Amino acid sequence: MHFDSRSTSAREALDYWRGSLSQSWDMHLADDVDEAQFHADVTMWRMSELIVGSATFGPVQNRMRRERNIQSYQLDHYRLLLLRSGEFHLDAAGRQVSLAPGRFVITDMALPEESESACSTSVLYIPRDTLDAALPQPMRLHGLSPDNACSNLLSDHLAALLQGLPDAAPEELPALSAATVGLVAASLAPTAIDPLTTGVAIDGALLRRARRHIEEHLGECELAAAPLCKLLRVSRSTLYRLFEPLGGVSQYIKERRLARVHQILAQSSDRQPIARLAEDHGFKSAAHFSKAFRAQFGYSPREVPRAVELARLPAGGSGEERFDRWLGSLCH
Repeated sequence: MHFDSRSTSAREALDYWRGSLSQSWDMHLADDVDEAQFHADVTMWRMSELIVGSATFGPVQNRMRRERNIQSYQLDHYRLLLLRSGEFHLDAAGRQVSLAPGRFVITDMALPEESESACSTSVLYIPRDTLDAALPQPMRLHGLSPDNACSNLLSDHLAALLQGLPDAAPEELPALSAATVGLVAASLAPTAIDPLTTGVAIDGALLRRARRHIEEHLGECELAAAPLCKLLRVSRSTLYRLFEPLGGVSQYIKERRLARVHQILAQSSDRQPIARLAEDHGFKSAAHFSKAFRAQFGYSPREVPRAVELARLPAGGSGEERFDRWLGSLCH
């Protein structure tokens, strides 16, 4: 995917780009800058299960990933942002980070964040399970910004990767992805962690196990708090505490079911019976399902094909897709 604001006027490019990001982030320019100064040049590549790219933005813009954005696309991924030049300031749910060129920060896309930036960056999206499996122990990664030898190597690696990807053969991509994830994990592993590490690690492992179980049993009506407590061997209060940042157990299950149905409707060329999909994903009635679907995505289940089509660039373009559509394709 490639987006270059120079192909149109600055204000038209800003409107398009703001709309393209609207489901994943709320974005606006800083109050004291002129919209006519907006510029952006973004290139993204899908590399096996990763998305990697480069982005240059200006002038200063503010982005907020709120609960509404999190619920909309349900991205179970980490985002790594490496600063090449400019400035990038982040509030990752209370963890404050200001990057220097050559440093990176990782954020959890299941958690809120706010940033202020005008910069050139390398960006990497990694599935949660992929990175967690590469780490020697569970870690709270949201807002982590390591400074060590491996993180310095990662900067060079991403630059070389983006330069070489146009010439890479498809069969080479899995190995390139694995090497990249391994280097990210090596950069994070030696990072000093606060005294609450043990509790955070246990909670993280429990939450990952619960989320994996939910993902594998979305069609079961009995999927609820009680069987999860039994599976994890924890109390109901512990389970509720684990899921509190995600809106609660029941809310999380509902959101994941809706995201799965959205994926089915978006990817299928045949019109799916809405009532059957609702029943197959644990909803008691089609009416309840349709109401919940509209509340989460802003349109009805029957409007999914049209919404997917609208996510593409205007007619006459090169067939490239809006950034939100690319991010949406990361959903399980």
